[in-house]
Amino acid sequence: MLDLIMHAEGYNRMDDDRDAEQRHWTHDTAAEPAVDDGIPDYAFGPHKRAGSTPVRDFAGRRTVPDRAYADFEKHPQLASFSTMGDTPADWLCAGQALEQVLLVATLHGLSSSFATQPVEWPELCWILRDPVSGAGHVHMILRLGYGPQGPRTPRRSVDQVLTIKP
Repeated sequence: MLDLIMHAEGYNRMDDDRDAEQRHWTHDTAAEPAVDDGIPDYAFGPHKRAGSTPVRDFAGRRTVPDRAYADFEKHPQLASFSTMGDTPADWLCAGQALEQVLLVATLHGLSSSFATQPVEWPELCWILRDPVSGAGHVHMILRLGYGPQGPRTPRRSVDQVLTIKP
């Protein structure tokens, strides 16, 4: 799975449309005004110094000045969320399971990050199926572990995302 995540990250870097999309929802805080959406460059995290652990680089092809380097674990703990089908009901079930795992992980002081790269490419996603039965649809790959607290990022206000009618 680690190799597959790393290959998919390479696919993302080589794809001009993916790069443009990523630039749309990430922000260079030195060059752009503050916004409530997307990921600011100060929250991209450090570059991976070495090792085989795949790490999604939200900088994409751009360079972020003074970005630190860090070593990551050699054997990351991964969880995959899959269902037998691939219908909206299955997506909902996978999302509910993910929500529960994220809440429990947070309660236990774990850090989590999404490793969705191979799920995003149809030609790679099928490889994630159950190796015994060949069935199932993987909706999410989650990386869990203990790590440093990341910086806070901007959020929309509640009234921007929720409408309550009496």
